[in-house]
Amino acid sequence: MAQLQLTNQVPAEKTWQESIKIDIANLNPLSNWSIWRVPNNLLAVNKDAYGPHIISIGPLHHGEQSVVAMEVHKLHYMLSLLARTPDRATSLDECGKAILRFDKHIRACYAEPIDKYRENDLAKMLLVDGCFMLELFLRFSLADLRLQDDPVFNTTWMVSTLRRDLALLENQIPFFVLEWLFKLTVKPSAIGQSLPSLPELAFDFFKQALYIDKETLDISRRTVPHLLGLIHNSYMPSSSRPNPRGRGGWEFIHCSSVLHDNGIEFERDATNNPFDLKFKKGVFKIPPLRINDSTVSLFQNLIAYEQRFHGSQQYITSYFLLMDRLIDTTSDVELLVQRRILENDFGSWEDVSAFFNSICKQIVLQDFYYARLCEDVNAHYNTRWYRYKADFKRNHCKNPWVIISLVAGFALLSLTALQTVYSVLGNYK
Repeated sequence: MAQLQLTNQVPAEKTWQESIKIDIANLNPLSNWSIWRVPNNLLAVNKDAYGPHIISIGPLHHGEQSVVAMEVHKLHYMLSLLARTPDRATSLDECGKAILRFDKHIRACYAEPIDKYRENDLAKMLLVDGCFMLELFLRFSLADLRLQDDPVFNTTWMVSTLRRDLALLENQIPFFVLEWLFKLTVKPSAIGQSLPSLPELAFDFFKQALYIDKETLDISRRTVPHLLGLIHNSYMPSSSRPNPRGRGGWEFIHCSSVLHDNGIEFERDATNNPFDLKFKKGVFKIPPLRINDSTVSLFQNLIAYEQRFHGSQQYITSYFLLMDRLIDTTSDVELLVQRRILENDFGSWEDVSAFFNSICKQIVLQDFYYARLCEDVNAHYNTRWYRYKADFKRNHCKNPWVIISLVAGFALLSLTALQTVYSVLGNYK
């Protein structure tokens, strides 16, 4: 009996070697993944900004207690989407087969293994999630498709919360899954009107949280990995800087109130992209930025998304690093609000200041996109003539009586000089 047990045992060395071979075979290429969990150092700053409030999309938060209630709404939306196809059962079968066909490609998009979900389980999850998102975008853009008893659009806070949750880095599915589902389920003949493209539908849903004009949006200029990537691409600056470091290393600037006291004016710019900042002849032009709970979460997830990028692609991180320099105290917030650069729906000025002072904590930035702009601002700030001029205006031109005295003194001095000139000319004659 003992001899039988010995012959059935697998050598320990072979067991762990086989295990390593299996792990290596299941590895995903590092270059493919675009969806990952937010690292702990960023979670420590503001954990709530990265987790879903009411809905999970994809495998990373699937089944959590806080998002279970939305599962039934997902199924209702999927049913409505499939009901517009010529044959609901056939369309459902085609969608399922398409997702199964891309199982390995889908898994390769996630930085961590999702092996706990078998092929059929993962396909079912992505099918329900993807169809829900497509139906949500359609109902949002085409109001005729909405149902009278739809709780999503009849509940005042639901759409804004969904908009927030669908833009989370950890709440994404590959965009090519949505494209295939869109191709198989959304038929212009069933809609009865002209149908926008999938990126346009998605952009329409998110545009209320953005300051970007759809007419100037070039959706096709980059590959879209997922919805957050689509939003990130839409924020591409209109001009590129081949040398973001400028003439030397990074050179940061003073806060906005100090710059303003030393002669630099701040103006609201009307450009379509909030990250297109300009500085010329002592005027700092900054496009408007709306701050509320949804945009705070959006920007923090965009920064977390950029942490995998290198070089000048980290322009959103660069923007908020610059804004962190411009906003140091509530006086800076007050100045930018008065100039209509900041639109504060977030809280007190102390809350806004604390947000900007914390958003770039634990962030790694390789190339500062606004290095040249900061050089130009500092060159103006360090020019003595501009500082003397600003000091004169600040100390002598605020009080109207002082201004009147200066004008009167200047007039008296001018008359005295003229009288002297006439006297000299008279003596000469």
